[in-house]
Amino acid sequence: MDKKLKQVLHDVYRVPAPTKKAAFLKQHRRLELGRRDLIVIQAGYICWWIWAASLGVFGLILWIAYQTRGWGWWTTAAFTPFLALLAVTQNGRSRFYNMDELELVCRIPRRSAILTRMVVLGVFHLVLLAGLTPPLSMWGAAGVIQTGVYLLTPYLLTAAMGMELSRRIRGRECLLACGSAAMLVSIIGTLLANQHPVLYYRENLPMWLWLLAAAIITTGWEITINLREAEEIQWN
Repeated sequence: MDKKLKQVLHDVYRVPAPTKKAAFLKQHRRLELGRRDLIVIQAGYICWWIWAASLGVFGLILWIAYQTRGWGWWTTAAFTPFLALLAVTQNGRSRFYNMDELELVCRIPRRSAILTRMVVLGVFHLVLLAGLTPPLSMWGAAGVIQTGVYLLTPYLLTAAMGMELSRRIRGRECLLACGSAAMLVSIIGTLLANQHPVLYYRENLPMWLWLLAAAIITTGWEITINLREAEEIQWN
């Protein structure tokens, strides 16, 4: 187009300067969510039965530890995988029901929402495990660190296995697979505690510390992969 013609059109159809633009945008400005608001909102999305079941597992472990104090309290560590199963079930609920695409249209980025729910439920479970450590340590005549390692290791192993399975298996079958993984870790822990109790003696604590370190690294890696894949759309 001729430059002169373009200039004429520009003069004729000159766009007027915006008036009250700042006031208009201020009226329709979307409020930003703070960290506290994000935590409260995402905590509300966690099913009530997850909280109730977590407290139920906590009470069951405490009751069994009291009944078996002095001779078999370490078998209670075999129940911590079911706490991890609850966490994996909650965090992968949208994948289990093939509804994860809907989370992409939410106001909050899906990665932030998933990470927040992981942190909220993980901290809650850590508080429960921390509450179990002193009485179990007292009833079992073991150190606090030793007891904490026995409780945390199967929890993290189950969490890592569950997150790996939830990435590879879709739909309701994933629930069965994650439940089977938790059951497997629990059975192995029970068998070790009853048939090889020497593994839970203080002299074998370094072995447990190495196993705990491997579980922490594996769980962290699985969380990283899950957050990386959180923004990907997987169409059926």
